[in-house]
Amino acid sequence: MTKTFTENDLVRFLYDELSKNEKSALEQALLTDTDLQTQLDQLRAVQGDLNNVQFSPSKRSVNKILDFSKGYHKQSV
Repeated sequence: MTKTFTENDLVRFLYDELSKNEKSALEQALLTDTDLQTQLDQLRAVQGDLNNVQFSPSKRSVNKILDFSKGYHKQSV
């Protein structure tokens, strides 16, 4: 019986979240399935892009937090 692997399986593979049996079966499938290999390569690229993303809040958000903080201090005193 041939197992069909999903994108979710590949993501779990990338993050080392598969059981030993699942990982072994997926590795075997990758040896012969070029479409699966391509999909894994694309997900690896996305994973790399996500690891390089840097988030920072907008000035508006920071100012709202600071304004709220100033008001909170006045209320608690």
